[in-house]
Amino acid sequence: MKDRKRYKEDQRDHGDRNTSTIYKKLAPVYDHIMKDVDYEDWTDYIDAVIRYHHPYGDRMLELACGTGTMALAMEQRDDYDITATDVSAEMIRIASEKGRRHKSSITWLVQDMCRLDIGSRFDIIFMVFDSLNYLQREDEVLSLFDSVASHLDDDGIFVFDFTTPNFSPKIAPLLDGEHSKLRNYRYRRNSRYDKEKGIHINHFFVEKRDPKTGRTTDRFEEVHEQRIWSLAEIKSMIIRSKLRMLATYEDFDFSEATDNSDRITMVLRHG
Repeated sequence: MKDRKRYKEDQRDHGDRNTSTIYKKLAPVYDHIMKDVDYEDWTDYIDAVIRYHHPYGDRMLELACGTGTMALAMEQRDDYDITATDVSAEMIRIASEKGRRHKSSITWLVQDMCRLDIGSRFDIIFMVFDSLNYLQREDEVLSLFDSVASHLDDDGIFVFDFTTPNFSPKIAPLLDGEHSKLRNYRYRRNSRYDKEKGIHINHFFVEKRDPKTGRTTDRFEEVHEQRIWSLAEIKSMIIRSKLRMLATYEDFDFSEATDNSDRITMVLRHG
Protein backbone atom coordinates (compact mmCIF):
# COMPACT_ATOMS: atom_id res chain seq x y z
CA MET A 1 0.00 0.00 0.00
CA LYS A 2 2.88 2.35 0.69
CA ASP A 3 4.19 2.00 -2.89
CA ARG A 4 0.68 2.49 -4.32
CA LYS A 5 0.24 5.68 -2.28
CA ARG A 6 3.57 7.01 -3.54
CA TYR A 7 2.54 6.22 -7.12
CA LYS A 8 -0.75 8.12 -6.71
CA GLU A 9 1.08 11.14 -5.34
CA ASP A 10 3.40 11.13 -8.34
CA GLN A 11 0.43 11.01 -10.69
CA ARG A 12 -1.29 13.93 -8.97
CA ASP A 13 1.84 16.05 -9.36
CA HIS A 14 2.12 15.10 -13.04
CA GLY A 15 -1.44 16.19 -13.69
CA ASP A 16 -0.62 19.61 -12.29
CA ARG A 17 2.25 19.97 -14.77
CA ASN A 18 4.81 19.36 -12.03
CA THR A 19 6.58 16.78 -14.17
CA SER A 20 9.69 16.74 -11.99
CA THR A 21 8.31 13.52 -10.46
CA ILE A 22 8.48 11.80 -13.84
CA TYR A 23 11.84 10.06 -14.26
CA LYS A 24 12.67 10.86 -10.64
CA LYS A 25 12.98 7.26 -9.51
CA LEU A 26 13.25 5.82 -13.00
CA ALA A 27 16.39 7.89 -13.69
CA PRO A 28 18.89 5.21 -12.53
CA VAL A 29 17.55 2.71 -15.07
CA TYR A 30 16.80 5.20 -17.86
CA ASP A 31 20.01 4.52 -19.82
CA HIS A 32 19.32 0.80 -19.67
CA ILE A 33 15.76 1.32 -20.90
CA MET A 34 17.18 3.34 -23.81
CA LYS A 35 20.03 0.89 -24.52
CA ASP A 36 18.73 0.00 -28.00
CA VAL A 37 18.57 3.64 -29.15
CA ASP A 38 21.24 4.44 -31.73
CA TYR A 39 22.33 7.77 -30.27
CA GLU A 40 25.15 8.19 -32.78
CA ASP A 41 22.87 7.97 -35.83
CA TRP A 42 20.21 10.11 -34.16
CA THR A 43 22.77 12.77 -33.26
CA ASP A 44 24.20 12.73 -36.79
CA TYR A 45 20.72 13.29 -38.19
CA ILE A 46 19.80 16.16 -35.86
CA ASP A 47 23.22 17.74 -36.44
CA ALA A 48 22.67 17.51 -40.21
CA VAL A 49 19.24 19.16 -39.89
CA ILE A 50 20.73 21.93 -37.76
CA ARG A 51 23.64 22.57 -40.11
CA TYR A 52 21.34 22.65 -43.14
CA HIS A 53 19.09 25.32 -41.63
CA HIS A 54 21.59 27.24 -39.49
CA PRO A 55 25.15 26.43 -40.62
CA TYR A 56 26.86 29.05 -38.45
CA GLY A 57 24.93 28.65 -35.19
CA ASP A 58 26.93 27.60 -32.14
CA ARG A 59 24.97 28.57 -28.99
CA MET A 60 22.85 25.48 -28.40
CA LEU A 61 20.13 24.64 -25.88
CA GLU A 62 18.76 21.13 -25.44
CA LEU A 63 15.38 20.69 -23.76
CA ALA A 64 14.37 17.48 -21.94
CA CYS A 65 17.97 16.22 -22.17
CA GLY A 66 17.45 13.25 -19.84
CA THR A 67 20.75 11.79 -18.69
CA GLY A 68 22.69 13.86 -21.20
CA THR A 69 23.73 11.23 -23.75
CA MET A 70 22.61 13.27 -26.77
CA ALA A 71 24.13 16.52 -25.51
CA LEU A 72 27.46 14.80 -24.94
CA ALA A 73 27.32 13.24 -28.41
CA MET A 74 26.45 16.63 -29.94
CA GLU A 75 29.45 18.19 -28.18
CA GLN A 76 31.67 15.79 -30.13
CA ARG A 77 30.15 16.77 -33.49
CA ASP A 78 31.04 20.46 -33.65
CA ASP A 79 32.22 23.46 -31.70
CA TYR A 80 28.89 23.99 -29.96
CA ASP A 81 28.46 25.94 -26.74
CA ILE A 82 25.83 23.70 -25.14
CA THR A 83 23.37 24.23 -22.31
CA ALA A 84 21.29 21.13 -21.54
CA THR A 85 18.13 21.17 -19.41
CA ASP A 86 15.61 18.77 -17.95
CA VAL A 87 12.74 19.17 -15.49
CA SER A 88 13.98 16.16 -13.49
CA ALA A 89 16.69 17.09 -10.99
CA GLU A 90 17.70 13.44 -10.75
CA MET A 91 18.22 13.17 -14.51
CA ILE A 92 20.34 16.33 -14.45
CA ARG A 93 22.38 14.94 -11.56
CA ILE A 94 23.20 11.83 -13.59
CA ALA A 95 23.89 13.92 -16.71
CA SER A 96 26.32 16.20 -14.88
CA GLU A 97 28.14 13.15 -13.46
CA LYS A 98 28.52 11.85 -17.01
CA GLY A 99 29.74 15.28 -18.07
CA ARG A 100 32.46 15.29 -15.41
CA ARG A 101 33.63 11.83 -16.50
CA HIS A 102 33.86 13.05 -20.10
CA LYS A 103 35.52 16.35 -19.10
CA SER A 104 32.60 18.11 -20.80
CA SER A 105 32.02 21.86 -20.80
CA ILE A 106 28.22 21.51 -21.07
CA THR A 107 26.14 23.58 -18.65
CA TRP A 108 23.45 21.41 -16.98
CA LEU A 109 20.30 23.09 -15.63
CA VAL A 110 17.02 21.96 -14.08
CA GLN A 111 14.38 23.74 -16.16
CA ASP A 112 10.75 23.18 -17.18
CA MET A 113 10.68 23.46 -20.98
CA CYS A 114 7.33 25.30 -20.80
CA ARG A 115 8.68 27.87 -18.33
CA LEU A 116 12.30 28.44 -19.32
CA ASP A 117 14.14 31.05 -17.30
CA ILE A 118 17.76 30.96 -18.42
CA GLY A 119 18.48 34.62 -19.18
CA SER A 120 20.19 33.85 -22.51
CA ARG A 121 19.25 33.49 -26.15
CA PHE A 122 20.39 30.66 -28.37
CA ASP A 123 21.07 30.02 -32.06
CA ILE A 124 19.72 26.50 -31.79
CA ILE A 125 17.17 24.95 -29.45
CA PHE A 126 16.43 21.27 -29.92
CA MET A 127 14.36 18.59 -28.23
CA VAL A 128 14.17 14.94 -29.28
CA PHE A 129 12.94 11.47 -28.23
CA ASP A 130 9.27 12.59 -28.59
CA SER A 131 9.51 14.79 -25.48
CA LEU A 132 6.80 17.03 -26.94
CA ASN A 133 4.36 14.12 -26.61
CA TYR A 134 4.52 14.53 -22.82
CA LEU A 135 2.55 17.76 -23.28
CA GLN A 136 -1.05 16.60 -23.28
CA ARG A 137 -2.93 19.86 -23.81
CA GLU A 138 -2.78 22.53 -26.51
CA ASP A 139 -2.10 25.28 -23.97
CA GLU A 140 0.99 23.34 -22.80
CA VAL A 141 2.34 23.06 -26.35
CA LEU A 142 1.67 26.77 -26.92
CA SER A 143 3.48 27.55 -23.66
CA LEU A 144 6.45 25.55 -24.93
CA PHE A 145 6.48 27.51 -28.19
CA ASP A 146 6.29 30.83 -26.30
CA SER A 147 9.05 29.70 -23.94
CA VAL A 148 11.27 28.74 -26.87
CA ALA A 149 10.53 31.98 -28.76
CA SER A 150 11.66 34.04 -25.77
CA HIS A 151 15.02 32.20 -25.67
CA LEU A 152 15.65 31.96 -29.41
CA ASP A 153 17.90 34.40 -31.26
CA ASP A 154 16.26 36.35 -34.09
CA ASP A 155 17.58 33.99 -36.77
CA GLY A 156 17.74 30.94 -34.50
CA ILE A 157 15.93 27.66 -35.09
CA PHE A 158 13.94 25.23 -32.96
CA VAL A 159 14.23 21.55 -33.90
CA PHE A 160 11.99 18.94 -32.27
CA ASP A 161 10.34 15.63 -33.01
CA PHE A 162 7.13 13.86 -32.04
CA THR A 163 5.51 10.51 -32.70
CA THR A 164 2.18 10.22 -34.44
CA PRO A 165 -1.06 8.16 -34.32
CA ASN A 166 0.46 6.05 -37.08
CA PHE A 167 3.30 4.89 -34.80
CA SER A 168 1.84 4.11 -31.36
CA PRO A 169 -0.40 1.20 -32.47
CA LYS A 170 2.71 -0.46 -33.92
CA ILE A 171 5.21 0.19 -31.13
CA ALA A 172 2.99 -0.36 -28.07
CA PRO A 173 2.68 -4.17 -28.57
CA LEU A 174 6.46 -4.41 -29.05
CA LEU A 175 7.18 -2.55 -25.80
CA ASP A 176 4.50 -4.26 -23.75
CA GLY A 177 6.02 -6.78 -21.37
CA GLU A 178 9.58 -5.54 -21.87
CA HIS A 179 11.71 -6.42 -18.86
CA SER A 180 15.35 -6.50 -17.87
CA LYS A 181 17.76 -6.84 -14.95
CA LEU A 182 20.65 -4.65 -13.89
CA ARG A 183 23.06 -5.12 -11.01
CA ASN A 184 20.93 -3.15 -8.54
CA TYR A 185 17.57 -2.99 -10.33
CA ARG A 186 15.10 -4.89 -12.40
CA TYR A 187 12.13 -3.43 -14.24
CA ARG A 188 9.12 -4.31 -16.35
CA ARG A 189 7.17 -2.09 -18.73
CA ASN A 190 3.51 -2.38 -19.69
CA SER A 191 2.68 -0.34 -22.79
CA ARG A 192 -0.65 0.36 -24.45
CA TYR A 193 -2.19 2.91 -26.79
CA ASP A 194 -5.66 4.32 -26.10
CA LYS A 195 -6.71 5.28 -29.63
CA GLU A 196 -9.95 6.93 -28.51
CA LYS A 197 -8.14 9.33 -26.15
CA GLY A 198 -4.99 9.56 -28.25
CA ILE A 199 -2.84 8.66 -25.23
CA HIS A 200 0.11 6.26 -25.15
CA ILE A 201 0.68 4.86 -21.66
CA ASN A 202 3.94 3.32 -20.44
CA HIS A 203 3.67 1.83 -16.95
CA PHE A 204 7.02 0.97 -15.37
CA PHE A 205 7.42 -1.37 -12.39
CA VAL A 206 10.88 -1.20 -10.81
CA GLU A 207 12.53 -3.11 -7.98
CA LYS A 208 15.73 -1.96 -6.31
CA ARG A 209 17.81 -4.90 -5.10
CA ASP A 210 20.71 -5.42 -2.72
CA PRO A 211 23.59 -6.47 -5.04
CA LYS A 212 25.07 -8.75 -2.36
CA THR A 213 21.96 -10.60 -1.18
CA GLY A 214 19.72 -10.15 -4.21
CA ARG A 215 16.88 -9.11 -1.91
CA THR A 216 14.43 -6.42 -2.95
CA THR A 217 14.91 -3.25 -0.88
CA ASP A 218 12.40 -0.98 -2.63
CA ARG A 219 9.58 -1.18 -5.15
CA PHE A 220 8.07 1.68 -7.11
CA GLU A 221 6.03 2.50 -10.19
CA GLU A 222 5.97 5.34 -12.70
CA VAL A 223 3.25 5.88 -15.27
CA HIS A 224 4.17 7.97 -18.30
CA GLU A 225 1.30 9.25 -20.42
CA GLN A 226 2.02 10.80 -23.81
CA ARG A 227 -0.44 12.61 -26.05
CA ILE A 228 -0.03 11.37 -29.59
CA TRP A 229 -0.48 14.48 -31.71
CA SER A 230 -1.20 14.47 -35.44
CA LEU A 231 0.76 16.58 -37.91
CA ALA A 232 -2.31 18.73 -38.54
CA GLU A 233 -2.74 19.42 -34.82
CA ILE A 234 0.88 20.52 -34.38
CA LYS A 235 0.69 22.72 -37.49
CA SER A 236 -2.46 24.41 -36.18
CA MET A 237 -0.67 25.29 -32.92
CA ILE A 238 2.39 26.63 -34.73
CA ILE A 239 0.11 29.03 -36.63
CA ARG A 240 -1.09 30.41 -33.28
CA SER A 241 2.44 30.78 -31.90
CA LYS A 242 5.25 33.31 -32.37
CA LEU A 243 7.12 30.79 -34.50
CA ARG A 244 6.82 29.76 -38.12
CA MET A 245 7.48 26.46 -39.80
CA LEU A 246 10.55 25.98 -41.98
CA ALA A 247 10.45 22.22 -42.57
CA THR A 248 8.78 18.94 -41.63
CA TYR A 249 10.83 15.79 -42.09
CA GLU A 250 9.80 12.15 -42.01
CA ASP A 251 11.51 9.82 -39.53
CA PHE A 252 15.31 10.18 -39.98
CA ASP A 253 15.24 11.45 -43.54
CA PHE A 254 14.94 14.77 -45.34
CA SER A 255 11.73 13.66 -47.08
CA GLU A 256 8.70 15.81 -46.34
CA ALA A 257 6.53 14.43 -43.54
CA THR A 258 2.97 13.31 -44.19
CA ASP A 259 0.02 12.14 -42.10
CA ASN A 260 1.39 8.61 -42.53
CA SER A 261 4.81 9.36 -41.01
CA ASP A 262 5.70 7.52 -37.79
CA ARG A 263 7.99 10.19 -36.37
CA ILE A 264 8.15 13.79 -37.55
CA THR A 265 11.01 16.23 -37.09
CA MET A 266 10.07 19.90 -37.39
CA VAL A 267 12.18 23.02 -37.81
CA LEU A 268 10.73 26.34 -36.65
CA ARG A 269 11.95 29.94 -36.63
CA HIS A 270 10.61 33.26 -35.34
CA GLY A 271 7.46 34.29 -37.19
